[in-house]
Formats: sequence, C-alpha cells, structure tokens
Amino acid sequence: MSREVITTSILLIASVVAVSVVIMTMIPSIRDLSNSYTSVSVKLNEKVTTDIEIIFVKASPSDDSKVKVTLWVKNTGRTLNLALVEKSDLFISSSLDFVHLTLKDCFYSIENGDGDEYWERGETLKVVTGDLAISRGEYEVTLVLYNGVKATDYFSW
Repeated sequence: MSREVITTSILLIASVVAVSVVIMTMIPSIRDLSNSYTSVSVKLNEKVTTDIEIIFVKASPSDDSKVKVTLWVKNTGRTLNLALVEKSDLFISSSLDFVHLTLKDCFYSIENGDGDEYWERGETLKVVTGDLAISRGEYEVTLVLYNGVKATDYFSW
C-alpha cells in the first residue's frame, strides 16, 4: 500500500514539474507573439489613418526636351511630421520613360499650412521637381509616403 502512495506521489510531482516547465517555456513565446500582434496592429492603424490625394498636376516645359512637374497633394488623413514626408518617393512613368525621385530631390512646401513642421489634415503639399529629361506624352505620377500609402494621377505635356 505504501508503495502505491509513494509511486503516485512521485508521478504527481513529476507531472507538476513537467507542466511547470512547459508553462515556463510557453509564456515567453506567447508574450513575444502578443508583442508582434501589437506591432502589426499599430502599423496597420497608422496605414489606415494615413490618406493623401493628388489634387492637381502641372507640367511646365523649360525647353523641347525638359519639363518641370508640379503637383499639389492634399492630406486627407492624420497629421504627418515633415521629416517623415521627406522620406516619400515620387514616380513618374510612361511606356517610354521612368523617373524615380525622393522628396529630398524636389522642392516641397506646405501651401496653406500654419507654419509648423507638420503636414496636417486639410493642408496641401506642393511638390516641384527639377527639370526632367523625358519625352512628350502621357505620364502617370505616383507619390508613395514613408509607410506605403500612395496616390496616383496622370498628366501630359
């Protein structure tokens, strides 16, 4: 009889230790998984609340082979720091030509802002490229923000 009690006690203690070991190894994994879901949720929320719209594009030829492109972009989403906006990409493409610029390569300013370092909802960003050596034709212009949110419009010259 005492043998059965000792065997049962040993098995019970071994089971408790085994369960404790499993729980102690699972908790960090669950916490890491929870942190990754939180990170993904924050990034998704940032993308969903960020929105822009190109409201006008103008091509100004400087001569027969070069053109300066100006676009006005309305912020219809959340407030963005201009340091983040500067990390945006500008793509100008047609079936014959392709140009990729960053906003560091262009002149940009807030047209109707309040003078701070933020591009707020309702404010318009003016972006002016330098002279681009592209042929005449129909072009697609796409502005892609630092977080992947993009707006596209078309122009011709």
